Amino acid sequence: MVITVGFDSGTLIVEGPADVEFVEGQCDVLGLALLGSIHVDEYKALPIIPKGRCVVRVRGGVVRHVDESTIPSDWSNLSLEGIAMVVGGVDSGKTTLTTYLLNTHVARGLHVCVIDADVGQSSIGPPGVIGVGCTSLPTHSLTTLHMMSGYFLGCTSPSQCVGRFIGGLLHVVRDAMSRTPGLVIIDMPGWVSDGGMEFIRNVAEAVGADYVISLGLDLKIGPNFRVIKVEKSRYVRQRGPNERRALRAASLRQYLGNLMEVEVGLDKVLGNSIIECLASNCGHYVIEDGLENVVRHGNVIKVPARQLNNVFCGLVRRGFLAGFGILKNLDFKRGIAQALVTTDYFDNIYVGRMRVDPERLEELDPLPVL
Repeated sequence: MVITVGFDSGTLIVEGPADVEFVEGQCDVLGLALLGSIHVDEYKALPIIPKGRCVVRVRGGVVRHVDESTIPSDWSNLSLEGIAMVVGGVDSGKTTLTTYLLNTHVARGLHVCVIDADVGQSSIGPPGVIGVGCTSLPTHSLTTLHMMSGYFLGCTSPSQCVGRFIGGLLHVVRDAMSRTPGLVIIDMPGWVSDGGMEFIRNVAEAVGADYVISLGLDLKIGPNFRVIKVEKSRYVRQRGPNERRALRAASLRQYLGNLMEVEVGLDKVLGNSIIECLASNCGHYVIEDGLENVVRHGNVIKVPARQLNNVFCGLVRRGFLAGFGILKNLDFKRGIAQALVTTDYFDNIYVGRMRVDPERLEELDPLPVL
């Protein structure tokens, strides 16, 4: 279905999948002047605000009009330089605010780098990866940014890999700063409870954040940081677990295209203590068929064979992330495995806990935490 909508006040919200075509007038999308056509992905929504009269044509999706701006007024007051962390709970609008800040600051002439650290709902790079994209141009979505560099975690929640997350984020921040941006925006994960505040404080200290932009949270992270609390939009789209999983699957398919099969030595596989231990015959773990869950017998831990297969991995060349793949058919007796990879030009393979079905390119149950 195709509809043409003209309006001069409020906000037109378009939920994907849909294509939006500018017809006439002046329209604003998260600080970007709407011209030409843009696509709205499934499970995502785009707010279009008129600047006077605005006429658009929408193909597909769901369209609704609300009588107010969906962008809180205090967002437009933010003028930042240096490193700014955007923090908030799950579905609080962190990525929307990050996109808005990107657009308003490139409009002021700044070169901006965005670090996508929301590893469970990545926009720059696949899930389980901290990605960075830099630009001097506005955009309606962070998914349009090219991942210039990244750091492989292999977990979709920082609570599963806190140390590696902070170390990886620091690595990516250094890379972003080497590109001399006027502003680096870190889109943080939604972990704000049960240790989340300590996590935010530790991240802010590690990266030397100049600002912590808080979406509706009363943060108490110490006197060394400038905390700016802003309102959450009342129109942020809430996603269920199935939608989140579908978004991660779509991202995996985007970054795991054109896989080739290679044989790799397990001595090159790093990042997961179970796999590293089994590869070196350390004696603490035993692989056993037919098990549903991990079983402990004294100092020996039995691990289900099905869980040590189809492990999502990052391919590293000279210290830089070069591609991605799926590690399968791990043969610990021979010390080799088969891998489906996006490139065979790598030195090492990093794994975490994520597992991916090599045919459907969808998440499987993760490796166990021991």
